[in-house]
Amino acid sequence: MNSLKLEITGKAYNDIEIISDYIAQDNKNAAIKFVKLFNKTFETLCKHPNLGKIREDFTYLDVKFYIVKKNYLVIYRIIDDKILRILRVLTTYQDICSIL
Repeated sequence: MNSLKLEITGKAYNDIEIISDYIAQDNKNAAIKFVKLFNKTFETLCKHPNLGKIREDFTYLDVKFYIVKKNYLVIYRIIDDKILRILRVLTTYQDICSIL
């Protein structure tokens, strides 16, 4: 299977910005590493889109969840086996069910 095209929603960009800004308050280098980690994660998911799990305990939406560093969730959808759309990047401290 070829790599899927990556599409990141505005909400997901905003999520990443909020989390990285929070991290940068204490450690700017860690915030930069955080953004790089997610870029790498997105590339990996484009190559291996089935790494994520369906979580019907969170939602019945057609989305997958991929855990990054225990505390972050990448929520994405595969569109027509061509596009990997990143919908949200949330922390496990958030009420995931109410956000979705």
